[in-house]
Amino acid sequence: MALDDLPLDHASQPPLGRTAPPSSPARWVIFAALAVVAAALVTLWWMSRAQSHTATPAPTTATDVAVGSDRPKRQPVDLPALDSSDTLLREMIASLSRNPVLERLLATDGIVRGATLAVEQIGDGRTPANPLKALRPLDRLAISGGGQTGRIDPRTYKRWDAATASLVSINPSDMAQLYVNVKPLFDQAYRELGHPGGDFDAAIVRAIQMLADTPTVTNDPELIRRTGYYEYSDPALKSIPPVQKQLILMGPENRQKILAWLKHVATILDLKIS
Repeated sequence: MALDDLPLDHASQPPLGRTAPPSSPARWVIFAALAVVAAALVTLWWMSRAQSHTATPAPTTATDVAVGSDRPKRQPVDLPALDSSDTLLREMIASLSRNPVLERLLATDGIVRGATLAVEQIGDGRTPANPLKALRPLDRLAISGGGQTGRIDPRTYKRWDAATASLVSINPSDMAQLYVNVKPLFDQAYRELGHPGGDFDAAIVRAIQMLADTPTVTNDPELIRRTGYYEYSDPALKSIPPVQKQLILMGPENRQKILAWLKHVATILDLKIS
């Protein structure tokens, strides 16, 4: 069985002598952050244009219009109830999507709740496999050489080129405005996860900060081939959170583009990322 880029944290490694199941979620985990944000953008834009839904808009929170901030103000938008938002999103994406990745993501159930859970898990350093299981890439990780130890084959990084390009092509200013317009839905989903304040801005900050804190790797990392998974040979990389381990596997160029885009959006939203 071909080996794949399974999560590199010990807690999720399969026991030695067992191969990973074909449906292992980690093949799509690396793309979680950018997929969530890109899907949210599509959602926000179409929802801001929708006029046929009459649900009462949820009230804005304190962070929607920050005092002394250039953060975009929320525009008057009729939002659907959270439980009813999937149907709206699917109808809109059917006439919009030119990106099969986003189309697969929006075909899942509980879109806003899934995106909210994924962002929270990224902020915790975890890999949000379950909320984004539709995003599994077709190609698998490869290392150079045929032995038990080898460096990541740079061609492996290209698995994420198209996904990265689909994200960074979005105008950050448009993304920020649209997020503010639909933020009440994400705040509600965030409250359901046990956050009484319900300010989803906090989750976004934690998630971007977690990704931004990923150690810089100057060379292609060396991996050790195990039974059914790979493991970093560098002790320092073994100790970082799982989602950071996965982000490294995107490659330095994709990682730089994504982080620059996320930080740009955060700046427009007046969210502080160090």
